[in-house]
Amino acid sequence: MKRILLTHPIPETCIEPYREEFDITMPVKKLSQEEILGMVSDYEALFLIGSQCDKDILEAGVRLKAVANLGVGYDNIDWEYATEKGIAVVNTPTQVTEATAEHCIALIMAVMRGTSYYDRFVRKGFWDVATFTDQCTMIAGSTLGIVGFGRIGRLVCKKAQGLGMRVIYHDIYRMTGEMEREYRVEYKEMDELLAICDCISLNMPYTPENCHFINRDSFLKMKKNSYLINCARGPVVDEQALVEALDSGYIKGAGLDVFEYEPHISPELLMAENVVLTPHIASAVLTARIGMACEALDGIAKVLKEEEPYNVINPEVLTWERQVETWKL
Repeated sequence: MKRILLTHPIPETCIEPYREEFDITMPVKKLSQEEILGMVSDYEALFLIGSQCDKDILEAGVRLKAVANLGVGYDNIDWEYATEKGIAVVNTPTQVTEATAEHCIALIMAVMRGTSYYDRFVRKGFWDVATFTDQCTMIAGSTLGIVGFGRIGRLVCKKAQGLGMRVIYHDIYRMTGEMEREYRVEYKEMDELLAICDCISLNMPYTPENCHFINRDSFLKMKKNSYLINCARGPVVDEQALVEALDSGYIKGAGLDVFEYEPHISPELLMAENVVLTPHIASAVLTARIGMACEALDGIAKVLKEEEPYNVINPEVLTWERQVETWKL
């Protein structure tokens, strides 16, 4: 019976359907990296929940056929080395979509309408607000630029349009004219998007190539008094440049679920009144997390049964005839 190691406890209901076919080890608390390194050699699959999988773990995992991550991103896995070793890397691309898109919209509304700012204002014992103040920005009629128009970006688009926002987008792959008409969006080159948007939502995957995709030059090109929302990955934004743009008042605010050096956050962001911060929890809804766990386990199960799941990011390793000798125990 093939064995699966989880790095963090999940609801038993997620695991139960797989116990007849697989020997599943679930810890009572999150495993340390050292514990994972010491255990992984006995398992055919590793399911990461809030953990990292570097080259050392992949080297130690001499029986590994699959590594899965609880999330659509997989920058916590050395996936290139996993591919070299013929190990499938599984993610959860569909189950995060609705919850993450909702959280993007929540951040847009919270920062543009000053929800968190006024919450703190009232808790400090204040009440009277200037009759004519530019603290907030009207959402309806504003232009939202979405960078990364995949599953999440497209759903953010629909929800934002429901709030009365005009939406434009940028992606390395432009949609067909038919799809642009379906979504009622315009494609813009990045510099133009930066210049005309009242709010920019980052919904792209992280790759080494787009590290600091939003940087000091980007902020200088942004529309004065605009907002930045990041529910993608922290390193997509140069955090120090963001701090400077906020501190100077060049952009009006930011809503951030991810950070460049998380869990460490720049002290200036923690002190800023015009920033809404959440701890990388865009998908943290129980129904979504259960769906993600099941999606990851289903992908693992298919790999271990020599079937081809849709949620493998390196499907080139799934050439069973070539791998049979590599995987023979």
